[in-house]
Amino acid sequence: MKGILEEVPAAADKIEVLLIDVCDDASVTAAAASLKTKGVTLYGLVNNAGVGLAQANAPNGAEGILGTNLYGVKRVSEAMQPLIDPSEGRIVNTSSGAASAFVKGQDAPTKALFSNVDLTFDQLEAAIKAAIESNNVGWGNGYGLSKAALSAFTLVQAKLYPNLKVVSLSPGFIDTPMTAGFGARLTPEQGCVSSIKCLFEPVTSGFYYGSDGLRSPLTMTRDPGTPEYEGEDDPQQTKYNK
Repeated sequence: MKGILEEVPAAADKIEVLLIDVCDDASVTAAAASLKTKGVTLYGLVNNAGVGLAQANAPNGAEGILGTNLYGVKRVSEAMQPLIDPSEGRIVNTSSGAASAFVKGQDAPTKALFSNVDLTFDQLEAAIKAAIESNNVGWGNGYGLSKAALSAFTLVQAKLYPNLKVVSLSPGFIDTPMTAGFGARLTPEQGCVSSIKCLFEPVTSGFYYGSDGLRSPLTMTRDPGTPEYEGEDDPQQTKYNK
């Protein structure tokens, strides 16, 4: 924690670091209680914890990866939501291009489920269970499924919290220790484009935004530099892939 504050000394009195294990109920509850005791109102919640690639000692199976990438988000969101400004607050879920890549390879009913604005969490969990049972978990031994589930969960949250802006995004394939050995080339600074857009600029709740900050489909990949997704039911590869 000291190292983090040393990087931005001018903001040391404006930053508070709370350690949270997103997979532990007690840890998340304690963090939320700490903020509540101090009378904190949150403008935004960014769910950025993730596992599934080059992290030592991280889970490498679908259920373990989902424990952080989906259920950790659910746990933290439920704990922190009462603290978020009810008039202009936001929840930003850091998903991945692996999400839409996973959904792209599914059959029509599965694509429809993972992009259904009226999706319930029970329906999502049933789809996740079926995918694990059939070993249809996507790239990274479950990473693709976990991020697709997170993007779909954003639809559930958008309906559950209609007063908030709730969105998911892809930061792009950023060169960090998490992606070491996977060929990522973008800088961490480049990975902030979609986050800044989703936190501080006009967005539509429930939408998924690509690494260039433009809306992207949930059912197929969209390359940066292609047109912004307009919500059509059957997005075409010729339009969104270079």
